[in-house]
Amino acid sequence: MKKRYISMIFVALLGIGLLSAGSACAAVDFPADEAGISAYVKAKTSADLNDAKPAFATIERETDDYIIGTVELAKHTEEQYPHVYVSTDGWVVAYYPNDRPSSWILPWADYAGGEISSTTLSKAAGTVCSEIGGTTTGLKYYDFRYEDASKMMIIVESTRNGANFFKVTLPTSFAAYAVDWSHYNDDLSDSYDGNKRDHSNAYLNDVKCSGIDGGDRAKYGSFSGEFENGMEHTVKIAAASSATGRIGLVLEYAD
Repeated sequence: MKKRYISMIFVALLGIGLLSAGSACAAVDFPADEAGISAYVKAKTSADLNDAKPAFATIERETDDYIIGTVELAKHTEEQYPHVYVSTDGWVVAYYPNDRPSSWILPWADYAGGEISSTTLSKAAGTVCSEIGGTTTGLKYYDFRYEDASKMMIIVESTRNGANFFKVTLPTSFAAYAVDWSHYNDDLSDSYDGNKRDHSNAYLNDVKCSGIDGGDRAKYGSFSGEFENGMEHTVKIAAASSATGRIGLVLEYAD
């Protein structure tokens, strides 16, 4: 096992005033009490909701002013489809319900390693923006559960036929609001032996937190309460010979 390059990005969590009731440019009736981690953008000045409808796999709520539904993502399960709100005044908000860890934003099914260039939320928002002729320029992230969280960090490590790890220390001056993880197993065993299914396991401080026994699947959870500020924590991913294992960590915090 060796320490190696990992993919890491930092994202600001901001702009909630634009979606709050009472704001002059607020999105109409956005269900802030239902949403957790979200990505939003003012896609255009006004939008025709009929143009948006082809983007949705399901429509859960429809009024004269907005639509809320789920948007399909290729190679993802229906459970992984984000919810998306689009309004006649041009707001597009992709989000997961507030009972989901923020790590649901990791786009495992089409992530091949290297830099993290998108999330499930940015992809879903982009699909709706394209249908209405809008733009995702200026897309921002916010978590409606944690109004004081101002930053988000995403770390991803991968391995095939071995193990890799990264270490994280949260400074004592930081306030951590979410420390969520996702484990993905990419099983390539069918290419070698149709009767063999290969697995991967994820660990926090050498204690197993997740195992996937074959298949291409993802699991999600939270380390909140297990990450003590000022202490070094080791997150490790280990995979069998014909599997690629990935572990992602999403931290929301204020410094």
